[in-house]
Amino acid sequence: MGYLKLPESLRQELAKEYGVLLAGSPEENAARAIDLFRRKHPPKVIVVGDFTLKSLIDRGFFPDLAVYDKKTRRSGFQKLDLRPSCTVENPPGTITDESFSAIKVALESKKRTAICVEGEEDLLSIPAILLSPIGSIVVYGMPDRGMVLVEADEETKNRVRLILDRFERVE
Repeated sequence: MGYLKLPESLRQELAKEYGVLLAGSPEENAARAIDLFRRKHPPKVIVVGDFTLKSLIDRGFFPDLAVYDKKTRRSGFQKLDLRPSCTVENPPGTITDESFSAIKVALESKKRTAICVEGEEDLLSIPAILLSPIGSIVVYGMPDRGMVLVEADEETKNRVRLILDRFERVE
């Protein structure tokens, strides 16, 4: 299987948040996010990242799809006690075909799914946005900044497609 590799020219662009940034404490951000989920009733809620996922779980919320790598800032993060539905390989700076496929299968499922990533999950919010049903919310963390909530609407999906088109394909 192949993968998409993040080109250096895109790194700065991807450092920007692509949704609503919640900039309070982890507890405040989780509470605000959960309140939004309850009001909007999105078809799917997808959370990418250990710290963000733990913040939501600690407040009693488990998403439809959780994507985590047992790391925070590339350091070990063993505070999540989850049994993954599947494990995928996804080296830093890439989106593997395996990861893309696992996210697609998970989003088509009616069951809650947890994908454990061997490598790095940072870029997997991109396929999550692209593949999720319209109206879904993808949540990911921005270190030292907060939690970002992205609604998967047509405009956002188009932006994500344009970004993915700039990745390098490796077979």
